[in-house]
Amino acid sequence: MIILGLNIFHADTSACLVKDGKLIVAVEEERFTRIKHFTGFPKNSINFCLKEGRVKLEDVDYICVNYNTNYNFKEKVIFSLRNFYKSNFFKKAFFSLKKKSLKKLFIKFYNLDISKKVKFIPHHLAHIASAFYFNKVESSLGFSFDGSGDFSTVEIFNLGKKIKLLEKVNYPDSLGIFYQAFTQFLGFKNYGDEYKVMGLASYGKPIYKDRIIKILKNKKNFFKLDLNYFDHHQSIIDYDFESGYPFFDDLYTLKIEKLFGKARNINEPIKQIHKDIAASLQTGFEEVVIQKLYDIKEKYKNENLCIAGGCAFNSSLNGKIIEKSIFNNVYFSPNVGDAGGSIGAALLVSKENNEKLEYDQNPFLGTYYSNKYIEENIISKIKNIKNFKYTYYQNLDDLNDKVCNQLVNEGVVGWFQDRMEWGPRALGNRSILGDPRNPEMRDIINTKIKRREEFRPFAPSVLEEHYQDYFDTKTPSPYMSRIVKVKSDKIPGVTHVDNTARIQTVNREQNEKFYDLINEFYKITGVPMLLNTSFNCQEPIVETPEEAIDTFNRTEMDILVINDYIMRKMG
Repeated sequence: MIILGLNIFHADTSACLVKDGKLIVAVEEERFTRIKHFTGFPKNSINFCLKEGRVKLEDVDYICVNYNTNYNFKEKVIFSLRNFYKSNFFKKAFFSLKKKSLKKLFIKFYNLDISKKVKFIPHHLAHIASAFYFNKVESSLGFSFDGSGDFSTVEIFNLGKKIKLLEKVNYPDSLGIFYQAFTQFLGFKNYGDEYKVMGLASYGKPIYKDRIIKILKNKKNFFKLDLNYFDHHQSIIDYDFESGYPFFDDLYTLKIEKLFGKARNINEPIKQIHKDIAASLQTGFEEVVIQKLYDIKEKYKNENLCIAGGCAFNSSLNGKIIEKSIFNNVYFSPNVGDAGGSIGAALLVSKENNEKLEYDQNPFLGTYYSNKYIEENIISKIKNIKNFKYTYYQNLDDLNDKVCNQLVNEGVVGWFQDRMEWGPRALGNRSILGDPRNPEMRDIINTKIKRREEFRPFAPSVLEEHYQDYFDTKTPSPYMSRIVKVKSDKIPGVTHVDNTARIQTVNREQNEKFYDLINEFYKITGVPMLLNTSFNCQEPIVETPEEAIDTFNRTEMDILVINDYIMRKMG
């Protein structure tokens, strides 16, 4: 059976392909369009999945989508009727859905009526399935939370042979919108900027936590937003499907300014009050979620937890959950957000059709470029370019030695290898690398390459067998999903101001090339890790070798490694 999974009509549109229960490939559309968090039709992703799977669209048995307009239908109607005179919610929502006909889109792009093949999967069910089926666990509780999906914002599941919904929170009460609204208030207006606030929080003190909790109205039954401070319930949050750019208006009302002062303009400097608000927001958010997790652990008696949804990208929260040992085992996937729902939807339908799921926990599911491609499309074009030098290394030990020597001499290295990672974080195949021992390395990379906010930290990629020597955690973190305390003073380049780091643990089975490079650095320096940040500069992570070279040329990266080639700019 051939199943095409899609995330569509949400940000971060994506596609995956499952053949006979095996996850073959998965990729996000933003990597092809070069528009961050792309919201339009994922044609390039679909085409790649079909090509990689060597199938035609006509051969696909099911097209599975991580949304279902019929889900929570009663709740949607009641909410719309109650808010009819305050807003045009129902009218806008209906009009939006009319524009977003999956049937019409496939006829437009492929001249094919796929109506009989489509399976609509409730949004949060797809979310939690992506974490549950990606990990080899027989039973677990599931906690999915985000801005909103099919009118739910939180759903709690019992996961096993069957998946059962236990509890849910409906729109407009939303932890995701709550956090996003404050992100906008703090002057970070782009979709997906919440991680900036999380990083900023480490520089402040939670002196406004009581005010945050007041707005969140934390109660024993979890939370309920004070809607006087938000306006999302009086309009419809929608994305520009035609252009693919995710943008919408501010989600907060001016009443928030009575509690916290004037909202920060995007061009205004960041002051201590903004850092303190960020710290208060993060602390309040963590407390509410963690208390709920304690409650469901006690209520439903399960030692395992799968976490998914856009809010599960909050690596600080994830670290606290594991640190407090609420559950014996906590599971993530490499892509817990909307894009990951494409995998969840596809695997659910595969399971429903009694297929045995065949998969591993390998996050390298994207595009691949061979040495032959590099020779024909890259080397042939640059070999005559003045001041551009390249060297081919048949022996990877020699290549690793050259790269590590560059790193120990304060060099910044672009590292482009094998299949592209699935998810928003560079895991060693589309990475920019530096020396974690160098206290100036963060500033060096920010100045030379990233050109981003100075308060944002970089992550360490550490050999799995050594992570406990440097970090206070008991379990590996292969997908860079959580923040932990740093135990060593030898790695200032990857240590945040609050003595934490968002770690990636690397084993040889999962990524042989990246493991061997780190191991070579370990032999030279005695430190078994590298600073690792995504290969991009104010754009999506590079997808092609051509994009890697373009970023290399636009920045002050010292060397670029593509497969077995090292490239340098001379002079």
